[in-house]
Amino acid sequence: MLYGSETGPGKPASTITQNTKGVPGVNEDGDAFGASLSVGDVDGDGCADVAVGVPGEGLERGGKNLDDVGAVVLLKGSWKGLTGEGATAVDQDTAGVPGVAEAGDEFGQAVSLRDIGADGRTSLVAGAPGEDTDAADTGAVWMLPQGKPGGARAVNPGDLGRTGNEDARFGAGFGR
Repeated sequence: MLYGSETGPGKPASTITQNTKGVPGVNEDGDAFGASLSVGDVDGDGCADVAVGVPGEGLERGGKNLDDVGAVVLLKGSWKGLTGEGATAVDQDTAGVPGVAEAGDEFGQAVSLRDIGADGRTSLVAGAPGEDTDAADTGAVWMLPQGKPGGARAVNPGDLGRTGNEDARFGAGFGR
């Protein structure tokens, strides 16, 4: 990343990975850290925060490895720039997030930081195209107010009156 200044590009580029101090997780083959990115001020401090999709993130549960569960890492911006300090991660096994993390969900395949409620608050929106609903991998989208799990909601094609099989817009991959 290259920081901006009043006169254009400023500070030298820096690289943030899952091995950066303070960033949850560890770099592993196939994690796809950074597969999707979005910038916005989640905590209202006037500094840009970055949502980082990690759709290939795995998870171990009950001694079993689940591949491509996915996660989103929220990097907190500061007046000194972006670092790993204060970073948080969220996935479907995070308390307050609807659903259950399963292999192949790819939570975080798409991320967006936006003011969904037009109330001046930035929310995290995360898609999981492999989320299975009603025995089909139709995908789903989650909205987390201010990037926090509390109050999180999920939407899938069935919630929109679609089966996921009736037209290409609502087929497998919803949330991509």
